[in-house]
Amino acid sequence: MIRKRFGIFFSLLIIIQVAAAGCTRTQQGAAIGGAAGGLTGYMLTKDEDQGTQIAAVVAGVAVGGFIGGAIGNYMDKADEERLQKELRQTPTGEERHWTNPQTGHRFTIKPISDVQTDSEGRRYREATLYGRKKGSDKLDVATENIYLDNP
Repeated sequence: MIRKRFGIFFSLLIIIQVAAAGCTRTQQGAAIGGAAGGLTGYMLTKDEDQGTQIAAVVAGVAVGGFIGGAIGNYMDKADEERLQKELRQTPTGEERHWTNPQTGHRFTIKPISDVQTDSEGRRYREATLYGRKKGSDKLDVATENIYLDNP
């Protein structure tokens, strides 16, 4: 029974990631963060009763979606362009920082994989993106696959 539920959840995770590829950064971050949060909730409660497990998955999806979408919500076109540049040029494991002169928002990108290609031929890197809105003490962090625009 657990394997069947995990298989269904894993299938949903793949569908969410494929669907998110054509969305905005905010929507992508929310979808991927939600899927990761749901999977985390599932894994943490896999030996619990079904009601507890469902509640943990729902809570994980909600929290993950919120965090994942937060950074994408305040990136503008200049930040997107800088993100793409840094994804292409930054060696795996190194960090690059920038502050948007128009908004004052600060970002750091740290690629944690080399460029990979998905089953549809689209290139991406797994990376951790840190963002802080101007005047805020809150640091938003998301680790996800970030697709590269065509060069």
